[in-house]
Amino acid sequence: MKKQSIRRFLALTTAVVGAFALATPQAAAAEVGWKAVSTTPAWECFPTGYEQHKGSANVFFKICAVTNSSGGAQAVLVVQNKASVAIAIEGENQTNFGGDVDCAPSTLQPGYTRGCYGPTKTASGRLVVSGRLNFNGIDDWI
Repeated sequence: MKKQSIRRFLALTTAVVGAFALATPQAAAAEVGWKAVSTTPAWECFPTGYEQHKGSANVFFKICAVTNSSGGAQAVLVVQNKASVAIAIEGENQTNFGGDVDCAPSTLQPGYTRGCYGPTKTASGRLVVSGRLNFNGIDDWI
C-alpha cells in the first residue's frame, strides 16, 4: 500500500512540475529601440544600396554587418521612410554569431532613417546576417 501511495505521489508531482514547465515562458531575443544611423567603412551592407519594401514604393531597408578591430560584430537593420506620412515599423535581426534581436514597434517619421542595432558579439569566419522589416503589418525579409 505504501509503494502505491509513493508512486501516486511521484506521478502527481511529475505532472504538476511538467505543467509548470510548459506554462513558463521561453526566453526571447531582446527587444531594442530604433536609433539614428551613421555609417562608417566598418559597415558592410546587403544590398549595398537600399531595397524597396514590398509594402510601399517609399519605404526602403537594408541589413548591415558592423565589425570592430576586437573581433566583434553586430547586425543593424536600417530603414528609410521617403513617404510623406509617418509609418509603423518593427522587425528583427538574425545572425550566425548570436547577435539576434527583436526591433521594437515604433513610428518612423517622413524623411527619417533609423537603425535597429543588435548586440556586439565576438564573431569569426564568414558573417551571416538577415533582417525582417514589418511595415504597417507587412513583413519583408532581406
